[in-house]
Amino acid sequence: MKKDIIFVLIILIIVSGIMILQNMLKNDLKGVEVYLEGKELFKITKPGTYAVYDNKGDYKLKVVYNGEKVRVIESDCSLKLCEHTGWVDNASQEIICLPNKVVVKPIGKEKDTGVDIISW
Repeated sequence: MKKDIIFVLIILIIVSGIMILQNMLKNDLKGVEVYLEGKELFKITKPGTYAVYDNKGDYKLKVVYNGEKVRVIESDCSLKLCEHTGWVDNASQEIICLPNKVVVKPIGKEKDTGVDIISW
């Protein structure tokens, strides 16, 4: 019983630490890159709604960027997991549509943390 409580406390501490670290590393978005089959289709830097088409002109999905967050609002795939991802406001998160082979990757603003690879 005592070991179970200690185990649960350790897990809670680890999860809390990860959540705090993720929020500290979160940075504002300066745009979005959209990839199809691993190749960059276009960059989005201004708020608006953008449609994604493949090389043949077939519609794949619709991306909305409001200047702070990005989301997929419409997709032609069956599961719609990319739509259910919701708003993404962190450059370390991506919206991925596997059936359409589309990746919506937020671009973060560079932060000067005072730490470089040599001092780290």
